[in-house]
Amino acid sequence: MNYLIIASVLILIGKPEKPFSDQNRLSFSELFIDYSTLPKLQNSTARDGTILAYRYYPAESNKVLILLHGSGWHSQYFLPLAGFIASQGIARVYTPDLRGHGRSPRKRGDVNYVGQLED
Repeated sequence: MNYLIIASVLILIGKPEKPFSDQNRLSFSELFIDYSTLPKLQNSTARDGTILAYRYYPAESNKVLILLHGSGWHSQYFLPLAGFIASQGIARVYTPDLRGHGRSPRKRGDVNYVGQLED
């Protein structure tokens, strides 16, 4: 019962006085990325014969770095990071489009069995 009273009081006193102004909204204008230097997609064949796309950022380095995107992304979005790493000679960088993402879909965002992404 005490939790209900506390929650009710917090709801009543926690209301904002007025809505946020447009000045406080997110602005994505500063997120513009020039993709003119984006490496072309290359293809690799997976064990099951599926063609998977990737991008390669060459560098004068013996190190190799593979950047894997999250569930809502694809390899294109790694351009700033991968380009910087390669341009500084830190590592050669590969950015694959995982199954179901970017240019590597058979089924959008899905796999046929557990472990298929690793395969």
